[in-house]
Amino acid sequence: MTDATPEDIIEHLNRQRSQVVAWRSTDVRIKASGAGAIAPSLSANVSVESPKNLRFSARSIRGTEVDFGSNSDRFWFWMRANEPDIVLTGSHDGLDRQQAVPIPPGWLMEALGVIPIDPSTVQVLRDPETPDQAKLVSTDYVQGQQVQRVMLVDLVLGQIVEHSLSDANGKLITSASMSNFQPSAGVMLPRTIVLNCPEAGSKMTMTIGDIEVNPSIPVATWQMQLDPNLKQVDLDRIQGGLPVRQ
Repeated sequence: MTDATPEDIIEHLNRQRSQVVAWRSTDVRIKASGAGAIAPSLSANVSVESPKNLRFSARSIRGTEVDFGSNSDRFWFWMRANEPDIVLTGSHDGLDRQQAVPIPPGWLMEALGVIPIDPSTVQVLRDPETPDQAKLVSTDYVQGQQVQRVMLVDLVLGQIVEHSLSDANGKLITSASMSNFQPSAGVMLPRTIVLNCPEAGSKMTMTIGDIEVNPSIPVATWQMQLDPNLKQVDLDRIQGGLPVRQ
């Protein structure tokens, strides 16, 4: 693909994405480091379904440590280590003004490979010094600020190997790096994903084993199933969201 046109690149990537409406893995290992580390090693389940269904649940010997989910209407985030012990919830429409969400759900859905790329919103950039790469660049508003989205494409692999969000000054907000691509149901999917959040000082490496492609996922997966006694904080009702715990 090193001589591919911008149209060819996007068409190739969307052809791959059209084959994956959903995927699920109950065979995920997590290693976290930095200030936001939950535990040295966790096991996790990941389920994702286009366009907005997402569920990430990580656990240790103590039980569930993180529950992060999204459905067509809302998203939620809970982490055992947080103080106070609350569930953050919000609407997708309100994300442009919410500051407390560690990873924007829509961006993560895009990174996990089930959202098609809209060619009208991205600019394909090529650098003569790196002929085996291309960048798909777009501008958006996330968590109250203008951001630049970049998808780094390895033209030899024919895969997106990094998604990143940067602020208007070019400072990295978060990134997801993909590697170790292996076939699942005829589709190449990454088995190693590294999520990096520099401002929080945290990095999380997901090592994925068996993956089910386009499974039938129960509707209940996309509903919050945490302790009903937990206090819920609706970010839509708080101007600017909540301050991030230091």
